[in-house]
Amino acid sequence: MHVLRAGPLTATWLPEHGMVGSSLTHDGDELLGQRGGLEAYLAKGSAFGMPLLAPWANRLSGLRYGQVEIDPARVKRDAAGLPKDGIMAGRAWTVERAEEATLVATFESDPEVLAVFPFPHRLRVTAALAAGALTVTTELAATGVVPVPVAFGWHPLFTLPGVRREELELVVPAARESVTDAHGIPTGAQRERSMADGPLGDRAADAEYPEVDGSFFLRGGGRELRVRFGAPDYPVGHLWAPAGEPFVAWEPMTAPTNALVSRQGLRHVAPGGRLAAAFSVHVSGG
Repeated sequence: MHVLRAGPLTATWLPEHGMVGSSLTHDGDELLGQRGGLEAYLAKGSAFGMPLLAPWANRLSGLRYGQVEIDPARVKRDAAGLPKDGIMAGRAWTVERAEEATLVATFESDPEVLAVFPFPHRLRVTAALAAGALTVTTELAATGVVPVPVAFGWHPLFTLPGVRREELELVVPAARESVTDAHGIPTGAQRERSMADGPLGDRAADAEYPEVDGSFFLRGGGRELRVRFGAPDYPVGHLWAPAGEPFVAWEPMTAPTNALVSRQGLRHVAPGGRLAAAFSVHVSGG
């Protein structure tokens, strides 16, 4: 466990458990949804804190993409049996550098990862804390002789302590959303965004936005949380606000859900090359 501190912000990272961000506090108040905590995250891949989803974010439409057949015993699957959230949960990372406000950790693709994603690569995550913001930079390097598909993302759960769910005020920086099937797989079509800005109320959301333009805001109780990302780093955003839960997930994604299968929006890193993507979380008020 590594704890970063800068001004009123404290961030806790667990490189020994998949480089998950387990906590982000502002003046001692927790800003990340905890749900079932670390135990459920490790056992079931349950959303918790700020996890990295790699080599793919969210889910795939089946156990095959391109020439790759996935052994179902090697991946976690959703209620429909679809592979979900990649395979990084709980895997130990190597700490390269740890300072008061910065942590750098790496993961080299191992046989278990290569069994479901046969593209040798290295991931490097840099978490940098400042007095009012956390910036997370993820670098993917192709370490073999084949190009590496880029489909990772992050799944941070944001909450504002002391603010009731229905009073959380959202601003979503997108005009259109992807049409998805019953399993949350994008069909390739788009429509006007259905989630209007404003208090969350009794609304639930599980929507993907193919073009993000600007910052996402979560406001309430005198505190404002602003999440910034967009193209080219993370061109896709996913909003998840399940009914009855006191958090809102705003997820930076390097490619649409199911991109390994659909090839839609899928980029590759050439052998010997690398790609870096960053997002930031800014906190004010309190």
